[in-house]
Amino acid sequence: MLSIAVRLTRYAGWFALLASSGVIVVTIVWQSIDGFGAVDMPTARLRRLFVNTIWMSACATVMALGLAIPAAFALVQARREWQRQCLLVLTIIPLMTMPSVFAYAWLLLATSSHPLIQQLTRLVGWNSPGAEPFHAAWVLATWLWPIPALIMAVSFKHIGAATYRLACVDASAVRAFFFGALPVMRAPLIAACAIVFILAAIDSTVPPLMLSFDVWAVEMVAQAGMARHDARASAHLLLMEWPMLVMLALFVLSAMPGIRQMAAWADDVGAGDTGLNPKTASWVWGVALILVAAVTVFPIVVFVTTMASGRYPPAESFQRAFDAVRSQGSSTLIVMLAAAACALAVSLTVVDGPGWPRPLRIAGVIAVGLVLTTAVLPPPLIGTALISFYADENISPSDRWNLYENTPTVWVAAMLARFVFIPVCIMRLLNRRVPQDVVDQARADGASRIQSLACARLPMLWRSWLAGAMLVACLTLSEVVASELVQPPQWGGGSLAVQVDGFMHYGRHNQTIAMGMMMMAPAVPAAVLMLSLVGLPDRRRIIRAARDKKAL
Repeated sequence: MLSIAVRLTRYAGWFALLASSGVIVVTIVWQSIDGFGAVDMPTARLRRLFVNTIWMSACATVMALGLAIPAAFALVQARREWQRQCLLVLTIIPLMTMPSVFAYAWLLLATSSHPLIQQLTRLVGWNSPGAEPFHAAWVLATWLWPIPALIMAVSFKHIGAATYRLACVDASAVRAFFFGALPVMRAPLIAACAIVFILAAIDSTVPPLMLSFDVWAVEMVAQAGMARHDARASAHLLLMEWPMLVMLALFVLSAMPGIRQMAAWADDVGAGDTGLNPKTASWVWGVALILVAAVTVFPIVVFVTTMASGRYPPAESFQRAFDAVRSQGSSTLIVMLAAAACALAVSLTVVDGPGWPRPLRIAGVIAVGLVLTTAVLPPPLIGTALISFYADENISPSDRWNLYENTPTVWVAAMLARFVFIPVCIMRLLNRRVPQDVVDQARADGASRIQSLACARLPMLWRSWLAGAMLVACLTLSEVVASELVQPPQWGGGSLAVQVDGFMHYGRHNQTIAMGMMMMAPAVPAAVLMLSLVGLPDRRRIIRAARDKKAL
């Protein structure tokens, strides 16, 4: 029965992949066949938007790296497991939080009527004219800094620890980390910076809240709204997006050496340095914890203090917020669960082995290519391509019940196209760590390919498999741009994130603040559960090693 379930899940995964990433790529290519000859150079306004986007994304990358280095240093220096777990939870929470929440918290702080806060904002020049792109960059950095922090921590384990300990012979721990470990980790670090730059460049939710409207992503959202009724909407948007897509492609190429190096770590089951690092002062972990907690918990502090001075009491504010988003919450929950289930199915399609037929292995490579292609596409282009296909009269007739208007199919497809690369990459890489002798033993016992996948590989992968799908669900909860384009007009109440983001643009009141706090609430238990799923095997291995050492 388990083998049958795995086989059916793989079939469902291929269907979901083709209905999301496959549809997007085919639609863009098909609509652009006759349009590539009409490429025009960007206008002066678009060139200005392009330059502003590069400057904003570069600032966000530098500031995210500045926030990530202390956190990564503390993660690799933590001597106790509970210290590392506290830092990891606080590090993961921003990635699972709606970026507009951070932007709205800084907006509340900048417009506060408190005399002390007004004096501080004047002192740092926060409300100075022309500083809006810098504000947007800072908010994006407070959302994206966990990416370089986590990549640095993993890189240190695999390639930086030995060099760091050698450098500690002649230098302090901090100097050894900066001048010993970081140089040998430069390829993964460049990849992390490239990822942060790309995500900052395609985000269109944070800059408007920071009053920075002159960026490329905001303009493309407006263009997508105007082009959605065009017969060749995807081609129209692609021809406007081509300078940004070229730039994103260059950053993807710059990240490839680091990505290949990180992918190679999955080939060795025993990869990673297991030696102990030289002792550092206990204040290092404390300072890093304060910094990480200050950045992560900042929105909650601002929301609580602002709500305390509001017109309505907190209980009434939360009740009003819940009543306002009840229908959106139920429809978003359904889409979250559907996207997570489809992500599980799609990520299972890329799991294969050396003994599998060559066509199946090539199909797995093609699946990974489709997933990664749509992962780097701007959200407006993803939504426009899906609408162009599914809203066609031949697929969704307007005179009766149809797939586009009456089901969340297109919404789920957009979420898969954006986020399914996470569990796909996890399964693709961790599959290399499954001991081949275990699979060979299963095949020697008469197991088929699907039976060996179900009984030999999945028992070693299911925790990370579930964690990746959970991250897809959390990101679906906070996604705004694509959801605003593809949410079905005659099904459910629409996207909760879109509703909350819209309220944030209307002004400051306790109901909106309560909505922001409600959007952050699932991040904490989700981060704890993800760490429990991923870290449980490592903790068991550490406990067993400690017991064996004590027995000897």
